[in-house]
Amino acid sequence: MSFGARVWDENANLVMDTTTFTYQVIWQGVIDFSDTSGSTAKVITLSIPGFDPANCVFMVIPTRAQDIQSAEGDTLGNIKSYPYVTTSAGQVVLRSANPSANLGNT
Repeated sequence: MSFGARVWDENANLVMDTTTFTYQVIWQGVIDFSDTSGSTAKVITLSIPGFDPANCVFMVIPTRAQDIQSAEGDTLGNIKSYPYVTTSAGQVVLRSANPSANLGNT
């Protein structure tokens, strides 16, 4: 018996096959942007030994309900939802606002 997930596109082409590789968690933690407000962005830099963007993936998995629905009428609402992520060898940088935003520290 094989384990994993396979995904096909609309033309029946196999586009993802997780039965041919394994996963290893190399970092796990809590990322807290709750103290971010207004025009002050928060930047969190994580040092993750062994992380290589060429063969690693960084995922943010929310542990609470996000406020996307209430954000539809709030111009600042979407900055509360998911952070912007930049990766490099051994490091992941998370920003609570778009890096091109003029907020002083992004």
